[in-house]
Amino acid sequence: MQVCHFYPFTYSLKPELSAVCPWSELVLLAEALGVRARNRSLRVGESVYKRLLVYAAVRQTLRSRARVGELEEVVRGLDEYELHFWYSKFLEAAERGRLALFRPARAFKVLHRLD
Repeated sequence: MQVCHFYPFTYSLKPELSAVCPWSELVLLAEALGVRARNRSLRVGESVYKRLLVYAAVRQTLRSRARVGELEEVVRGLDEYELHFWYSKFLEAAERGRLALFRPARAFKVLHRLD
């Protein structure tokens, strides 16, 4: 596992969020959403960016491989309103530090029965 950083703009100096998540899983999810990976970065549209950020924030709290697959399906199935809600919650938490991400991640897992 490595720390993945999410930058809102290509040349931003400070990431919006950092999460411990396997890079290979993010690449596979991005490809499933129609994006091709280049080197060690992904350039994606707003909706895909939000989905990857939500996935990574919740993924760092999962240990079960079966739950990881379920998480991917849930994230892919979020509508735009719900996606924006969770994206905003994780950004708010990230401002308080990486450990603050665990509370909204727990809420996400309970809501979607991933726990």
